[in-house]
Amino acid sequence: MKQKIIIAFSVVLLLFAIFLIARDLFHSSHSMTDASCCGDDFTSAKQVDSTLIGYKRIRIIETGLKNLTGIAVNEKGDIFACGNMQVSIFDAAGTKTKTFNVDSVPGCIALSGNDLYLGSGSHVIHYDTIGRKLAVWKPYNNEGYIASLAVNGKYIYAADALNKRVLKYSPDGLLLQDIGKKDSITGAPGFVLPSLYFDIAFGSFNDLWVANTGRLQIENYTSNGHFQSSWGSSSFDNSGFGGCCNPAHFAILPDGGFVTYEKGIDKIKVFDPTGQFLSIVAAAGSFKGNSDFQLGNNHLVKDIAIGINGSIYVLDAYNQINVFRKKNL
Repeated sequence: MKQKIIIAFSVVLLLFAIFLIARDLFHSSHSMTDASCCGDDFTSAKQVDSTLIGYKRIRIIETGLKNLTGIAVNEKGDIFACGNMQVSIFDAAGTKTKTFNVDSVPGCIALSGNDLYLGSGSHVIHYDTIGRKLAVWKPYNNEGYIASLAVNGKYIYAADALNKRVLKYSPDGLLLQDIGKKDSITGAPGFVLPSLYFDIAFGSFNDLWVANTGRLQIENYTSNGHFQSSWGSSSFDNSGFGGCCNPAHFAILPDGGFVTYEKGIDKIKVFDPTGQFLSIVAAAGSFKGNSDFQLGNNHLVKDIAIGINGSIYVLDAYNQINVFRKKNL
């Protein structure tokens, strides 16, 4: 009975979170970071110089699914997609090989070997990759929203957007630490999250990177939560991030570079390990042409994942998985 109550509460909380995200998508938020020259629909900011596009799309996987929320890619190139109370697995060629149901609505996903982790409401739920549910972990509190997950060695990190904390868990689900408090001594600015986009990833030095979206920057922490540095600025130029809260999603390439996505502006960009702009992967018009623009200030990208060969996997608003590879490779 208690488990049913927890599941029901998680579903209600996730639906509320979806409402907040939808409100953010369909109603432009004015703040000191908005630029009046671009208008509420960011039309001019969406424009792309084709000479800056450094990637080509090599595959589109039509999932045939609805309401997908996240993707992850394992070392074999298998793609795991979550959403709509299920997880589906596709091989490297894009053929669906397995689907299993889950008993909550997942909002994000992460992999580590044969372990699979889902964020649902305030909870992290541990499965194996064949679909067996292993555990539901105790949340930071019952009013959280897990927006992103990342694995570093034996530890699992969960970005709780409502509590504005990154939570560090042991392999057996023990909450070890919460990261993100403002600290004048270390210079940690504290997370400012005007919406529920709150992405995290690990770099090649086992360092934690966090999108502090309200500050329009990506911040670097040690695995134990010590603030080290940040990069990013408020700008509609390709060198920065525009809008009220970006980047909405990001991932880290094998060479330490960053792939970022800005909602509203609808650009996927690549930066080098120091945060210098390099190229564009895709933008509004890249997925379904004019349909992208007709969506208005919508979120064309739901998630980004990276393959071990540096390929970029993009889950778009049409529930397609797009695979991009650097040109001239």
